[in-house]
Amino acid sequence: MSLEIKVSELGQKNSRPIFRLDLSGEASIYYASDWKSKLQSLLERNPTRIEIDTSALEKVDSSFIQSLILLKKDSLFKSWDLAILNHPNCLLEFYDLYGLIGFFQDRIRISKKDSSSFKFSYGLEKV
Repeated sequence: MSLEIKVSELGQKNSRPIFRLDLSGEASIYYASDWKSKLQSLLERNPTRIEIDTSALEKVDSSFIQSLILLKKDSLFKSWDLAILNHPNCLLEFYDLYGLIGFFQDRIRISKKDSSSFKFSYGLEKV
């Protein structure tokens, strides 16, 4: 298995590009170098928004999660939008484990069947 990255330029806003990345396969330490070089080439173009469709990911590991966290911090620091779309269960497991839903502020869509697999309860207990 490998990490496939399809990049599309969706247009521009304020003379800055908007990119969409469609990821499939395995987002792990084994493919981190390819992932990093692809992101660097896009970030050098000073985007206004990057959308990452993760629906076709079959496996992720903590190195990929770390890269998403760094990417989100970069977006906040440099004032561009990051949208992670169509979260597969393998990604939601990390979101749930590390309490990342509030950090990324993505819109999460999950079936009732799959919702019982996740707690998503951090920060909800009354103290």
